Amino acid sequence: MRVIVGGISHESNTFLERLTGREAFAQGSTTRGAALLEAWQGTNSEVAGFAEEAAVQGLELVPTLLAWAMPAGRVADDAFEALVGELLERIAAAGPVAGVLLCLHGALATERYQDGDGEVLRRVRALVGPSVPIAATLDFHADVSPLMAEQADILVGYDTYPHVDLRERGRECAALLARTLRGEVRPALALSKAPLVPNILRQATEAGPMATLIALAHAAEAEPGLLSVSVTAGFPYADVECLGLGCLALADGDHARAQAVADRITAWAWENRHAFAADAPGPTEAVAQALASPRGPVVLVDVGDNVGGGTPGDGTFLLAELLAREAQGAVVMLADPEAVAQAIAAGVRSEVTLAVGGKVDAHHGPPVTVRGRVRLIADGVYQNRGPMRDGIVDDMGRTVVLQCGGLTLILTERKMPMWNLEQLRALGIEPTRQRVIVVKAAIAHRAAYSPIAAAMIEVDTPGLTAPDIRRYHYHHAPRPLWPLDPG
Repeated sequence: MRVIVGGISHESNTFLERLTGREAFAQGSTTRGAALLEAWQGTNSEVAGFAEEAAVQGLELVPTLLAWAMPAGRVADDAFEALVGELLERIAAAGPVAGVLLCLHGALATERYQDGDGEVLRRVRALVGPSVPIAATLDFHADVSPLMAEQADILVGYDTYPHVDLRERGRECAALLARTLRGEVRPALALSKAPLVPNILRQATEAGPMATLIALAHAAEAEPGLLSVSVTAGFPYADVECLGLGCLALADGDHARAQAVADRITAWAWENRHAFAADAPGPTEAVAQALASPRGPVVLVDVGDNVGGGTPGDGTFLLAELLAREAQGAVVMLADPEAVAQAIAAGVRSEVTLAVGGKVDAHHGPPVTVRGRVRLIADGVYQNRGPMRDGIVDDMGRTVVLQCGGLTLILTERKMPMWNLEQLRALGIEPTRQRVIVVKAAIAHRAAYSPIAAAMIEVDTPGLTAPDIRRYHYHHAPRPLWPLDPG
């Protein structure tokens, strides 16, 4: 049985002014044809899971196009149309197929389409027809829409945040498709939404209310007739009509049963909505706490400039506070291609004075003037090791390490979330020996940093991924919606 593999994946922060263009997908990862399967082979990814399960199930995978870009602003219409157009062309050129496997995100928004993932599914469905099953994986932060659930036969979301189960969910999705193609099951997919957006700091799946929701989903999967149950926390920084926590339930030939399960789980979330609230200290208090710690490393989490949520990665609030306090043994990373070029021009061992950060927009702090010695110039390429993104190669662009007194400042050409310890080790910085490490993140960094951190302090910094979403103005999101509205 021949099965299409492809997809377009992007997490779109609609509060960012800059659009995500074609070049962002080229810098991220865009693979075609046989290179698609080769690029992801052996990694912790949905595609690797597809391939492994296909070998077990006897499926012949037909790779088409898979495009991924770093989270950022909405996708430009021309980029979206070009990518979707190529995906459809490659699917059409593949000839008759038995099924479709897609890697999607669930929080893709464009200039024209609030629900970009639903539009991708709608167009694929129109091409392959109603009788060809479509199965797709979704990110934990998907804002799942009724259109997505209508156009797909099978939707499987990640169970973890940090996202460490991509390969497993790929295998699950491919196995469900194979069983469908053999006529063993008749998937009936139901979606339920709760009118709430969990605080990003309460979305970790290993503890707290989200852990309970995941446990409820897993318990439901063991019930007779249930095939798969996924909780989707939603992406808080998307002003879209489908914003909010959801549950996808897949039953064998019984839509009413699937709907009852999904509704039961979202009802629990609504009843316990206040458990999804969170508070965090500001930069001044957080840095003081970190420097008072008797041992390190203390991880300061710059939540307002969470690169994994789409922000520029050049926020300066924590850098300014650490410099003002003459912090020793601190590490900060900023994306600033202009400063990188200036440091490279000066050369290794040179003393430089640079204005760093705060250049993309006015939301993440002003540029900060630093003085330091150029310690290292690197290509910024490293391979991830460990539970998250294992085996995947990431590229920060040309990278410079500056020594600014007791503070080590890393400047990169491209923004890159701090998902993996190899990111620092590739630059000759051993994270376990640092006193303070600033990560521009919310939860995803925990996969790498929780095992080594003496303490972890989440910081309520200004920016476009701040934990309290009541700071932002939503025009399209469904209302009432907690915590935007009291309840």
